[in-house]
Order: sequence, then C-alpha cells, then structure tokens
Amino acid sequence: MHRILPAAAAITLIAGCSSTPVDSGSAKRVPVDRIYAYQTETSGGGTLVVSRDNGFWASGGCFVTLLIDGKRAARLDTGEVAKFHVKPGRHIVGIGGDEDGGGLCAMQIGQPVKETATEVVAGEVQKYRISGTQNGTDIRPSSI
Repeated sequence: MHRILPAAAAITLIAGCSSTPVDSGSAKRVPVDRIYAYQTETSGGGTLVVSRDNGFWASGGCFVTLLIDGKRAARLDTGEVAKFHVKPGRHIVGIGGDEDGGGLCAMQIGQPVKETATEVVAGEVQKYRISGTQNGTDIRPSSI
C-alpha cells in the first residue's frame, strides 16, 4: 500500500502538468492589435488556424509569439485562436517567447523558438495547436 500512494501522486502530478486543448471554433479570437501579418486572403492560397491551449502549462501569464516563415505573425494568449492566409507552398510555422512582454515574460526563460514545416495547397485549411507540458510550450499540427 505504501508504494501505491506515491505512484498515484506521481500520476496525478503528471496529468496535472498538461494544458487543456480548446476547440478552434469556440476559442476566443486574438484581438486585431496583436495580429501583425498574413491577414489578406491570397488567391489560390491556404489558411493556417492556430489555437493555444488553456492552462498553466500552456505558459499561462505570458503571450506566445507565433512565427510564420520567421516573421512575427501574432501574440497569442491562452485559449485564443487566429487565422492566417498564406500562399501555396512550403511554410515554417513556429513559436517563440514574447519580446513585448513585461517582467519575467520579457526574459523569455525556457522559451526557445520551436518550429515545424508544412506544405500548403490551394484552398486547404491546416490547424495547429500551441500546447504545454512540464517540458515547455510547443506547436504541432492538430485535428482539433
């Protein structure tokens, strides 16, 4: 019995160290003053929909900078979603720390740039999820 309690506590702690996904259809929209690029629809292009989880482990308290092809596209808070229009072809979607943040957020401690590559075709909508665990914040393709 004395071994079961520590194991149960560890499982509870690990489960509590993840963020909670938000459905991109019901998430809060990123305010226009925090969206910087890729808002004009591109003829023959595609759409990237990026949502950020809720929860402390999603780096709650600090914005995350969304990067598209190395260009600052937006600053997302937890529970938010934004859409971006891109030309067809290969794109790099990533996240980084909040260079406009205050206090500890501005220090970008533990928030290295993380990126993923994608190929976008005309008319396609691709979804991405910014999530967090005890290992930091990450961005991945998503079906949510």
